Amino acid sequence: MSFDEFDEDLIGEKPVKSKTPATKTPSAGKKLTLYFMSTIGPGEKKEKLTVNDGNCVDDIKSTLGNLYGLDPNDFHLSSGGVTMDENSPLRDYDVNNGDDILLIPASTAG
Repeated sequence: MSFDEFDEDLIGEKPVKSKTPATKTPSAGKKLTLYFMSTIGPGEKKEKLTVNDGNCVDDIKSTLGNLYGLDPNDFHLSSGGVTMDENSPLRDYDVNNGDDILLIPASTAG
């Protein structure tokens, strides 16, 4: 990929494409800044993301999979020792601004 591919007029009416996967359904809720820590692979990696607490856990996993280069089926999200259900919205879990969420291998999640 070269920079020539992006040689375009930025003033036009073109929408900006997001690197974050679109949610399947619109989510109403509040914005939370969370720290996602991967326990998968060598070393600990930590990423700060702002997410909507109305987002489904599955949508957040897709975004994190892209960010960490992991298949979303290979990990689960865990907060406070609780493995999050993929079909639940984030607001179903007691998470607050600044909380840590762990990415744990699917083989160890209970």
